[in-house]
Amino acid sequence: MKIREFGGLALTAMAGVLGAFVTVSGLYSIYGLDFRRDAVLSALYCVLPILCFPVFILVRPARRSAAVISVFAVVYLAVYSMLNWRTCASFGYCESVASTMMQTLKTRTASSYFDVALFSVAAVLVDGQAKRAKSK
Repeated sequence: MKIREFGGLALTAMAGVLGAFVTVSGLYSIYGLDFRRDAVLSALYCVLPILCFPVFILVRPARRSAAVISVFAVVYLAVYSMLNWRTCASFGYCESVASTMMQTLKTRTASSYFDVALFSVAAVLVDGQAKRAKSK
């Protein structure tokens, strides 16, 4: 096993572990959420993280899986930021949309979702380089 193949495997393993964390976090978020206000946003807030690990495992090829996870991460950040904005607006401490999005990105689940996307894309790039080097 060459170093590029090992690198791709390590990146994929990290994405899998973080994807499992995001999925468990999504399952946990169902318990504490009020679905009466903004039912669609609340449902997306729960469903998007739950889909992280199944998409990582079931969607093939890996390039497509990385693309879907990246789109889901961006949508999750938007949905989570909207819910955070609703909360901070009701209490009157919002500064700006950008600051709310940055604070949301600092949460464990949102940053982990983006890490899964980053590791998945990096693994696809490393595997592509390993295949090109192997064919030469």
